[in-house]
Amino acid sequence: EILEPIMGKGLIPADPKTWKVRRRAIVPGFHKRWLNRMVTLFADCADRLVDDLERKSSSSGMGVTVCDMEERFCSVTLDIIGKAVFNFDFGSTTTESPIVKA
Repeated sequence: EILEPIMGKGLIPADPKTWKVRRRAIVPGFHKRWLNRMVTLFADCADRLVDDLERKSSSSGMGVTVCDMEERFCSVTLDIIGKAVFNFDFGSTTTESPIVKA
């Protein structure tokens, strides 16, 4: 009860019965095989971002390009969520996405 204002009703401050149910539900998400898959997915999306930034930088002529990194990180986030949750590649890291612009 003392942690609830800070941590809400999450796993850690839960009573033992609730904790057991919640922990059982989230354990598969922390399996080594699943985490390795997620790390690979994150790395693939990050590599696409770096490749795109390098391409845009080298095409500018001076090797310097101004870009909105918040928008770029939102694009990477959308691609990661798309692949991890929906098995769908939004491709927003390499092409402008109306979803990110919204």
